[in-house]
Amino acid sequence: MSDRAPRPDDGDEVDRRFREIVAGLQAPAEDDTPAPGAAPGHVAPEDRPSASMTAPDPSPNPWPSHLGAGTPPGMATDHRSYEAPEEDDHFVPPRPDPLPAGDLHFWAILVGLVVGPLLIFLSAIIPVLDRGWTYVGGLATVAGFVLLVLRQPRYRRDDDWGARV
Repeated sequence: MSDRAPRPDDGDEVDRRFREIVAGLQAPAEDDTPAPGAAPGHVAPEDRPSASMTAPDPSPNPWPSHLGAGTPPGMATDHRSYEAPEEDDHFVPPRPDPLPAGDLHFWAILVGLVVGPLLIFLSAIIPVLDRGWTYVGGLATVAGFVLLVLRQPRYRRDDDWGARV
């Protein structure tokens, strides 16, 4: 059947070694190393517990009440009592300008960049339209992109440093 000899890292050996490692992780670690310069078995004075190091007695009621005892004033006691802070100034953005009705350049860009990919999708990916519409959609997309690039301003003002506030 098999001509190879069992290796020590095969199945059962690996499982046994894994169980040993996991058992070693669960055992508490012991620090048997003495402090530098100390005799073996000697405990340094700062390592001994003292009366000042013991914890104070717990209060009779260690759990805060559900009503928010101990909560600083002005803070919410739970998520239902949260109120958003009032804002002094309310910014109301201006209404956007309507789409330009007489700007044929804008509408040609919009048709080229929306209808062009839609024609490609309907004719090449989902064969609903004739195959020739793929080329029309490609040309419309390229034309829309070219018109969009041509619409950019030719010269940039040097005194413009970015956003206007």
